[in-house]
Amino acid sequence: MKYTVLVAILLAFALTACGKPTAPDSPDVDSYGSTIQPDHNVPAEHQ
Repeated sequence: MKYTVLVAILLAFALTACGKPTAPDSPDVDSYGSTIQPDHNVPAEHQ
């Protein structure tokens, strides 16, 4: 009985881990060519 519960829990974790990835299917085409702008509130010596 204990092994059945353990196997069921491990199977649930395995199915959860092997599910569909959470990343978007395609990149955002509106952001092509743009760069990340630095945070201007951070002092220059810390950037």
